[in-house]
Amino acid sequence: MRWLARVRRRVKLLLRRADVEREMDDEMRFHLEMEAEELEHAGHDPAEATRRALREFGGLERYKDDARDSRGGRWMDDAAQDIRYALRVLRQSRSFSTVAVLTLALGVGANTAIFSVVRGVLLEPLPYTEPERLVDVSSVMQGRHTSVSPPDFLDWRSQSRSFSRLAAYFLSTTNLIGVGEPERLTQARVSSNFFEVLGVSTQLGRTFRSGEDEGSAPRVAILSDGLWRRRFGADPRIVGKTISLDGFATEIVGIAPASIRFPDGVDLWLTTRFEPRDVAASARGARWIGVVGRLAPDAVLAGARNEMAAIAGRLALQDPSHNEGVGVAVVPLRENIVGDVRAPLLILLGAVGFVMLIACVNVASLSLGRTAAREAEIAVRTALGANRSRIARQLLTESLVLSAAGGVVGLVLAFVLTRTLIGLSPGDLPRLDTVRVDVSVAAFALALAIASGALFGVVPALHFSASALHDRLRAGGRSGSGGTRPASARARRLLVVAEVALAIVLLAGAGLLLRSVAGLRAVDPGFRPGGVSTFTVSLSPVRYPHADEQRVFAAALLDRITRLPGVDGAAVTFSLPLSNSGFGFTFEIRGRPVVSGPSEPRAQVRVATPDYFRVMGIPLLRGRAFTAEDRAESPQVVVISEEAARRYWPNEDPIGQVITTGWGREEKGKRFGGEIVGIVGDVRQFNLANGPTPHIYGPFAQRPLDELTVVMRASSPASTVLAAARNVVRELDDELPIYDARTLDDMVADSVAQRRFYALLLAGFAALALMLAAVGIYGVIAYSVQRRRREIGVRIALGATRERVVAMVMRQGIVLVVTGTAIGLAGAAVLTRLLRGLLFSVTATDPLTFIAAPVLLVGVAVVACVLPARRAGGVDPAVAIRSMD
Repeated sequence: MRWLARVRRRVKLLLRRADVEREMDDEMRFHLEMEAEELEHAGHDPAEATRRALREFGGLERYKDDARDSRGGRWMDDAAQDIRYALRVLRQSRSFSTVAVLTLALGVGANTAIFSVVRGVLLEPLPYTEPERLVDVSSVMQGRHTSVSPPDFLDWRSQSRSFSRLAAYFLSTTNLIGVGEPERLTQARVSSNFFEVLGVSTQLGRTFRSGEDEGSAPRVAILSDGLWRRRFGADPRIVGKTISLDGFATEIVGIAPASIRFPDGVDLWLTTRFEPRDVAASARGARWIGVVGRLAPDAVLAGARNEMAAIAGRLALQDPSHNEGVGVAVVPLRENIVGDVRAPLLILLGAVGFVMLIACVNVASLSLGRTAAREAEIAVRTALGANRSRIARQLLTESLVLSAAGGVVGLVLAFVLTRTLIGLSPGDLPRLDTVRVDVSVAAFALALAIASGALFGVVPALHFSASALHDRLRAGGRSGSGGTRPASARARRLLVVAEVALAIVLLAGAGLLLRSVAGLRAVDPGFRPGGVSTFTVSLSPVRYPHADEQRVFAAALLDRITRLPGVDGAAVTFSLPLSNSGFGFTFEIRGRPVVSGPSEPRAQVRVATPDYFRVMGIPLLRGRAFTAEDRAESPQVVVISEEAARRYWPNEDPIGQVITTGWGREEKGKRFGGEIVGIVGDVRQFNLANGPTPHIYGPFAQRPLDELTVVMRASSPASTVLAAARNVVRELDDELPIYDARTLDDMVADSVAQRRFYALLLAGFAALALMLAAVGIYGVIAYSVQRRRREIGVRIALGATRERVVAMVMRQGIVLVVTGTAIGLAGAAVLTRLLRGLLFSVTATDPLTFIAAPVLLVGVAVVACVLPARRAGGVDPAVAIRSMD
């Protein structure tokens, strides 16, 4: 150990020269001897060399504390001291700290924002009494859940014992007049026990009383909190007053709590009144109401399902023409409200979890490289008495301090991202009003930050064993004098492989969803949306009670609109394509046996004015469209869609056939139907992903309605046309508000909005993962080049060309990327199967996507490797070799 004796003698001289001799033990002196010797050898003044050694490793007190800790020190003080030391070390490494904090903040912020949505939509309890006992009860036809007919509801309510209460409801619209500008409101017509079923009371006034849903009862309403504040200024005196809804005087009896918005988007609740024709036996086929129930105290979900299946069987035997093959579904109300968004949201939560893992891997890789550069410090502290757990604790403390800072920044970012998500989310995403960043979400962010700190901190903490540190100390304590330690380099390479694999999974998933959205947008909706605007008005049954008044108003409205500048045509219908709503009926074909049950012919029923097909761009395939001659007193005629002809007249010409639907009307005792005079192209009624639906169209003049959806094809801007149309309606009737004013292009875009939302979010996460992976690859290659500068210099001095050096470095990076890509593709082939329900026209293992994703990542990886590779090729061999002296 002659070298150690020489170093010790030398450091004594240095300490005396620097006038910093202090009381210290032999191990602390040994550290200073080594560092001062190294610094003086590098050309520093002896006194300055000693001061720099003290500053570099945190001062003498740090090492005194390590020695004290090895003898059993003060744990509470040590923890506080660890935090202070971590803050000082991280402050000295500002670049590393900034990159690490921002990386973690992105991961924490994105995860917290998605968690806030998942929590609000999926996890937040429904604001009702014992919400777990609330269920939705619906009819099931051909495997699809449908609405319920009033006769079925009444039979369910009288025969079932599994429910303490069942309530009916359906949505419609109504005009609020006499309170400022007329406004179209969404109303829920409910049975009088509706709020009793939910188990809620009003914040002001009362709920509905028994019997208020009977025909002779006065009209009463309960306002939503939003409508009360928006239109009535939150005036509590409004309870007990009367407002005009569609011209009917309606008393306000209560104000619902702000948390109650069921059904979604409702402005007010009124009691429903079933007319005799609604509950007649012939009305069992008309399914248009929803049913919500509360399980009895001694009932369970499985028992309720069995009981309702038995009741459905009895009704099928009682009325096979309407109920044969019709089942009953009983599902938790939360599941019904959430609908089909559960799986996509959980997939997004998993995807953003991948981003968090990549962020942790990136920071772990950076921390590992930084810890490798601090080997001398760690070696000295080990020599001074700090055991392995003491070193690991300090490294973990630094990681936790970093993660805490990243968590704070990430929480601020989560507020911004959550607001952005709410703003970008489609309108049909349920329970958006419950999405917020509150204490529980903040706690999630904090827990995520702490967990990530422990995750990326444990790698460097466990990496440096006591034996390896002893070897480093024996090597002379020089920092950066040799190549990177094999274990450290291997660990960083494995981390890069892991983040590349995770990034490939996200890229493949995002690619599949983006291709699905592109495929949907390429689907022909069956009409030409360009240049077409639409709006809807609903006529008051008080002012327009009869079909004649409705015909007159529609004719006057179309006459004035068609004379507006830039308008090339206008028509009236209701329930436009892609409106996600339908008005379907079964029908009979004259001359054929009546078929009942699931095989009974069924189609969507619409009425339209003569110019409707031309304005919408729906092609006439055969026969004729409606004309002005198809008046109320003329023989009834209908036009059918191509899908209806293909499905119900596969081997014959339907033109000239006569059909009769289940839609009846008191006027002339007629049911909707007539002779088929034409066949038009198919339209997508519910969404672009589903195939075309059979349609039957009748002339508006023969079957007028009080809800008029106007479509206008115009060369003028949509905003100009809609503003002019609004003035026309006001001139005809100043109590009629127009609503749903938009373009058909917007309607087509809205039909894929939810899928586009999921695709863009996943694409954003994939882009973030790609960026983090590129940073990780760059960091590993750049660090490797820095540690191998002397080796590279020797290679160049021995004749290696710049191109060979660049190729050597590039090859190192590409090998890592290819390895990670192979693992990622295998994982993607398994995990993308979870996306099947969101895909359209592509498979979960679409070859194009599985080729494009790795090509994109490899391209980014090559760019990330180029800079350090060029830097390696530019190493000056003379400088590199001189540094070995």
